[in-house]
Amino acid sequence: MSLNFDILFYYRYIDDICTAVPPSQIDGLLEQFNSFHPCLQFTVERGGDTINFLNITVSINKNRCNFDWYRKPTFSGRFLNFHSNHPLTQKIGTIFSLIDRAFLLSDGMFHTKNLTFIINILLQKDYPLDFIFDSINQRIKNWIKKRHKVHNVVTDSDCTNESTSWLTVPFIPLHTEKFRTLNRNKSDIRVAFHSPNKMGKYIKVQKDTCPLTSKSNVVYKISCNNCDASYVGQTGRQLKTRIAEHRNHIRHKASARSVITEHRLLHNHDHIYI
Repeated sequence: MSLNFDILFYYRYIDDICTAVPPSQIDGLLEQFNSFHPCLQFTVERGGDTINFLNITVSINKNRCNFDWYRKPTFSGRFLNFHSNHPLTQKIGTIFSLIDRAFLLSDGMFHTKNLTFIINILLQKDYPLDFIFDSINQRIKNWIKKRHKVHNVVTDSDCTNESTSWLTVPFIPLHTEKFRTLNRNKSDIRVAFHSPNKMGKYIKVQKDTCPLTSKSNVVYKISCNNCDASYVGQTGRQLKTRIAEHRNHIRHKASARSVITEHRLLHNHDHIYI
C-alpha cells in the first residue's frame, strides 16, 4: 500500500492500530485498509486532542504527547477482597499489578491522581492502609533494584547454575503457609499455593451423562452365561434397540435363526448382554 502523504507514527497491537494522518486523509486511508479483503474490515475512531489506545490515553499538549492510564467505561473496580480466602502473596500481587498500571502507563503529572484512585479502590476492598503503603514502597524498591541491575555489570559470581525447585500445595489458612519455612532453610526450594475451590467444582455446565444403552454407533459384546462363547456386533442405532431385537428373535424362535439364537437352542444356554 502506497500513500502520498507522511504518517507521523504507526503502532499496532493485534487488531488495534493507532496512527496519525491529516484529517482530510482519514476516509481515504480507511478505504484502503478495507480494500485488502472483504472479511477484513476496519472501523475508525477519530481523535481530537486525545485518543484512547489499549490501556492508555494519548493527549497532545504543545506539540508533545502525554500518556495516562485509561480505564474503559465498563471498568468496575472489582478486585480481590482482603478478607477473601487467598494467600497473602496474591493480595500483594493485586496491589503490585495496579501500581504497575498507574505508574508505568502514565507520565509523572498523572501519578498522584492514579495513586489516589488505586488507594480508594483498595480501601473499598478492606485493604488496611498500612498494608497498601508497605506494598507500594516494596514495589517501588523493586523497580529501583531492577534499574541498578540493568546498569551494573554482571560478574561470574552473580551467575549460578543452581535450579530452583517449586513445591505447590493447596492453600489452607493457618496451615499450608507453614511450608514457607522451606524458603528459609533451603534456598533452592520455593513454595507456591493454589486454591482447591474452583468454580468448576460447584458449577457444572456440561450435559448429563448419556446412559450406556442409549448410545449409538457402538460395538457391543454378548457373552454366554454357561460357557466361554461370545458374540461381538456393531450397530449404528441405539444399543438398547439392537439388544431388544436379539431378545425378540430368541423369544419368537424365527425361522431365520441368528448365531445367538442357534447357540441358545442348541445348548440350552443363557446369555448376558453387555
